[in-house]
Amino acid sequence: MDENKTKHEMSLQEKAICLAIIGRKPELPYPLKDVECADGTVQRIYEIPDADKAKVLADLYPLSGAPSIDDTLYDIHERKEFKVRDFLVIRWGESNLLASPYFPRTGGMLVDWLKPEQVNSREDIYDIKEVKRSIL
Repeated sequence: MDENKTKHEMSLQEKAICLAIIGRKPELPYPLKDVECADGTVQRIYEIPDADKAKVLADLYPLSGAPSIDDTLYDIHERKEFKVRDFLVIRWGESNLLASPYFPRTGGMLVDWLKPEQVNSREDIYDIKEVKRSIL
């Protein structure tokens, strides 16, 4: 990256939305690793064992209609499908935020996930979700 350019952290609005829904949370009991992202920033991403992924997803997913760990979703930033089990959790803003596996490249966060059939629709997409009552 050209040192004279200003770094612009990707997905700031999405991160702020997720943080507003979830609020500040203590760190998870997993190691954090620094990952350099395509925007030139370094983000902290948890190394979560596969055996714990379903529990972490259930604990962190703040919206109604949580996907199954075996579902396939679509990341609107990457314009690509992914298996939910491959999600990432970033430590940001004193919270733990769900992100797509493509986050380091294109910044896809939880609010950027759609069902694949929504993407193939020829009509406008409205993806309205409610916050889980346990979060409120």
